[in-house]
Amino acid sequence: TITASSSNEHGPRAGFPTTDSIIEGGVVTPLGGTRVIIPQLSGIIAKIYVHSGDSVKTGQLLAELDNADYRAALAAATAQVQLRSAELEKLRHGARSQTIEQARAVLHEAQAQEALAANEAERRDILARRKLISTEQAEQARAEAAVRRAQSEKAAAAYAELVAGTRPEDIAAATAALAVAVAERDRAAAQLEKTMIRSPVDGIVLKRTLNVGETVTAFTPIPVVLIGDLHELFVRADVSKLDLSRVRVGARALISTDAFPGQSFPGKVVRVSGIMGKRHAISNDPADRRDDKTLAALIELDGHPPLPIGLRVDVRIATH
Repeated sequence: TITASSSNEHGPRAGFPTTDSIIEGGVVTPLGGTRVIIPQLSGIIAKIYVHSGDSVKTGQLLAELDNADYRAALAAATAQVQLRSAELEKLRHGARSQTIEQARAVLHEAQAQEALAANEAERRDILARRKLISTEQAEQARAEAAVRRAQSEKAAAAYAELVAGTRPEDIAAATAALAVAVAERDRAAAQLEKTMIRSPVDGIVLKRTLNVGETVTAFTPIPVVLIGDLHELFVRADVSKLDLSRVRVGARALISTDAFPGQSFPGKVVRVSGIMGKRHAISNDPADRRDDKTLAALIELDGHPPLPIGLRVDVRIATH
């Protein structure tokens, strides 16, 4: 920390008060900090749509994982929804008159076959008692009559169900089945969406760290891209504990750096942290390395200075 007058090596700036000031180290940071974009699922990067320096909007697609399996799962789930929906609609509207007539015809045919089989069984019983045919032949006719009777009863039940209409419990069951299918489809859609890596904010792609074909996981801190909002730049200054009482919100500040010799960039303190932390802008000064407990002061820069994210700078803050 250096205490100095308001005129620095680059000369005084308009609007900077001619009072005492302190000089601290700082780092240029975007609005909201740097966003590290890590996918929610593990997989292989199939596509990347952005490059370093590209402007992006909230929700914009940055990259896409290989998602053929997820797309297939969504297609299958969507087909199930369509099937369950059609079944429910069929139950709600009941059977068509044509279907009822077909069922009636089936019933009449079954009843006729039942009557024929019963007559044949009775005839063979008489012949068997007279010893004109074997007992086995009579039993075979009785078995055939039993089969025809069962078929007739089944056709009668089907016809009666169509005439009576759909039962409420059948509609309830079909409705529940449709709800399950919709939930499965929505889950499949959500899983597919997780393979789409989107920007959470408006900003600039600061760095693209991975390429197509590389594997990423949700459990390792390897980002696909880094994003920052360059429309509003800030400087995070490390204020020594010895200077805490001298820094206040609203104080004017000047930013200088060897990267832009002879220039300084004005701003003002907009926030002072309430928690001591480690120094972020480490300089070559041994005193800075010993003084590792600092308070962060956030300085909003005026206008749009051409300062890159992560640049280490000197910060002169007016103390009165």
